[in-house]
Amino acid sequence: MIFPALEKTLREQTRLVKEALTIEKDKGRAIAEANGKKLNELSGHLASIIEDLEKAEQERIDGCRRLQKQRPDLFETKSDLRASDLMHALDLLEEQGVPVDQERDLLSLLLLDLRKLQMLNQENQNALERASSNLNTVLEQASGNDKMYSPAGSEKKKSGRPALILNATV
Repeated sequence: MIFPALEKTLREQTRLVKEALTIEKDKGRAIAEANGKKLNELSGHLASIIEDLEKAEQERIDGCRRLQKQRPDLFETKSDLRASDLMHALDLLEEQGVPVDQERDLLSLLLLDLRKLQMLNQENQNALERASSNLNTVLEQASGNDKMYSPAGSEKKKSGRPALILNATV
């Protein structure tokens, strides 16, 4: 079955991440002690853990793909949950004695990230609108349908002939 395999892979990834964090702490101590030999040894061990993490991640991805092929209904559900619903669920869990401080903090961070993404999306949309407007202006100028500046201060329609530039240096 796929679920036990995914669970095993996730547990392995968790173990590897914890081991990598421990090695990073040990590396900090080795740096503080100026123990280059130990630092090199720990760095080599960390490199092998990272390779194992990459393999476990690929296994997780493959497992999720197999699960999606077997049970596409699990991946196609739409949720109408709002952040307030999630906060309410955390409140209910907390009332039952389940420690949810980390989950609440994580949800708050996710909401901040979501707001940032929405803001960036709006900024990108505005930039696209400006770019579209600029592109339309350039296309109008290239087609010769725009008005041309004249030194006298009045606008003239462009003639069909290209402009002649005298004494120009590039």
